[in-house]
Amino acid sequence: MKYNLKVYKQAAKYYQKLAPDKQRKINNILKNIVEEPFEGTHIKRLKGELAGKYRYNAGDYRIIYSIDKRNKTIYIEAIGPRGDIYK
Repeated sequence: MKYNLKVYKQAAKYYQKLAPDKQRKINNILKNIVEEPFEGTHIKRLKGELAGKYRYNAGDYRIIYSIDKRNKTIYIEAIGPRGDIYK
């Protein structure tokens, strides 16, 4: 069950600043998220202020996303370093 992918402006800006090798790593992660957005060793459902969203642990980076099941769309809301992503 494949989902569509929409990337928010803030996430796209951060992605464009990354080195090409980091961009390739993020591209592979996004492919994984599209294939299986709900479960995986790097995926965690968030709580608190970010309840209803998911986090993908990509080493030094985190990808925060939400899922619209009805429209089969994943919204990439933020990409960033693990220390700053939740601020």
